[in-house]
Amino acid sequence: MTITIYDVAREAKVSMATVSRVVNNNPNVKEATRIKVKEVIKRLKYTPNAVARGLASKKTTTIGIVLPDIADFSSSEAVSGIESVANMYKYNIILANSCHDKEKEKEIFNSFVSKQVDGIIYLGHSLSDSSKKYLEDINIPVVLSGNIGIDDTFYSININYEEASYNLVKEFLEKGKENISIVISSYESQKAQRIIKGYKKAFSEFNKDFNSKLIVDGYKSYKESSHVLKRIKELDSDVVITMFDEVALSILHQTQDLNMDVPKELEIVSFENTRLLDMSRPKISSVFHPIFDIGAVAMRILTKVIDVEKAKSKGEEYTEDEIETLNSNGKELYLPHRIIHRQTTK
Repeated sequence: MTITIYDVAREAKVSMATVSRVVNNNPNVKEATRIKVKEVIKRLKYTPNAVARGLASKKTTTIGIVLPDIADFSSSEAVSGIESVANMYKYNIILANSCHDKEKEKEIFNSFVSKQVDGIIYLGHSLSDSSKKYLEDINIPVVLSGNIGIDDTFYSININYEEASYNLVKEFLEKGKENISIVISSYESQKAQRIIKGYKKAFSEFNKDFNSKLIVDGYKSYKESSHVLKRIKELDSDVVITMFDEVALSILHQTQDLNMDVPKELEIVSFENTRLLDMSRPKISSVFHPIFDIGAVAMRILTKVIDVEKAKSKGEEYTEDEIETLNSNGKELYLPHRIIHRQTTK
């Protein structure tokens, strides 16, 4: 069994950042803590990665970015936004692909600690309780880009998914459409919960009963969605809203295989809006949100958080202006959205 920096931190009851400081002889550690950590390192026979130690000893400013899928269109566009601001402020970037694996995510966080990154931008689709706890333990500034945190622990940059869902569903209800299916990744996703909340709000406003069967969960990729149209047809849906573009495209292709008339028999809207939608024929309607800008704003907010944390560690004064007041929802910042009707809606 390989002993990791996380094992040392857990055993010594300190953060992984503290263990990393001890390993790299950082003076900003209390002597009693340093002795305790060294005892645990010796007892567990922990051997730090020599390459990581060499990188960590250099005075660089580095941001770690966690991607759910390196081939994901949304992630690549957000990274472009992040990179544009990172270059402006002279930050280096380390990209890491989690492949939607929560255990691999923890390994990535561990690696980021060993490299002493200044901050982390998380692009994963949802942040689990265990990942949240892990990020809190490593004591490194974190910003969520394009997703929502479980609470106000971290800053997050996204659109107002609840409001967008409400506006979209309301629009269909006004046209007399009631069998509106929503295809989500999972109920654990904070984004999915917000979308469902907006959906319910619109139905309630129109005095319509909410049918939970119309919420179809378990789909986030093209391959996974290869048979989802069958479920949608069984629900007699005349509208389907998806969380992800790949799912919308998969549904469109399935309708074409069955010679269904889109949008006459089924209207399709995606909640993601990557360039993938412009490549489809017919072009798929969507809820627009500025993915590039979301990445850029996430990076800018992270630089502010890092500056304040550095000032705190040095005992320097800082003003509240150095961290922008985001909005009344605490640490969530919303960017504008709008509904774009292309060729899969009437």
